Amino acid sequence: MNMPAEFSPFAFPKLDGSNYTSWKEDMKVVLMDRGCWSFIIEEDKPCPEQATEKEKVEYDWRKQRCYTTIYQGIERKFLPLIRHTTDGKEAWNILKSNFEPTSKARLAVLIDEFFEIKFNPEEDTIGIFCKLVDEKKTQVKEAGFEIPEHLIALQLIRRLPAEYDHLVQTLHRLKDEEFNHREVEKELVNEAGRIQLKRRI
Repeated sequence: MNMPAEFSPFAFPKLDGSNYTSWKEDMKVVLMDRGCWSFIIEEDKPCPEQATEKEKVEYDWRKQRCYTTIYQGIERKFLPLIRHTTDGKEAWNILKSNFEPTSKARLAVLIDEFFEIKFNPEEDTIGIFCKLVDEKKTQVKEAGFEIPEHLIALQLIRRLPAEYDHLVQTLHRLKDEEFNHREVEKELVNEAGRIQLKRRI
């Protein structure tokens, strides 16, 4: 397992310029856990006037924690991007504008990666394979292109081991409206369970 280039206080790698999509999801969860996510998604509202002194102190602490959490989650070489501010939402938006994958070159790479995903029964379960396809589909969508439903379903079944051949033939005969990646994923998980059961007998 590769260690991140820099130590991260979290259970995921720091933002390194190439992992923005996964970093964004991981950082969102940490900010939610620390009660700070509302500062990112809501309009900037000051602490209510009628708040008690204790509530005002806690509000300020959470607002600062929003920024410091993001600051601690990016590699040192990118800190100059957000050093001029102490506002979490501003820092979040700066990082988004710098790293959100929207260029055509980035889109081309993501589409290539999508079609290169292959199920490896030695390393992955069928559920993990389906999740990898789903995550890559989401990255492509965030980069500005939505992969058609039929292509996602086909990607799930086009490079499977021979023991899935019968299921693949059955899935190819589905009506167009039934041939979607959720239905295919469900059938694959069921088939993987049957295959494992046969191996045990």
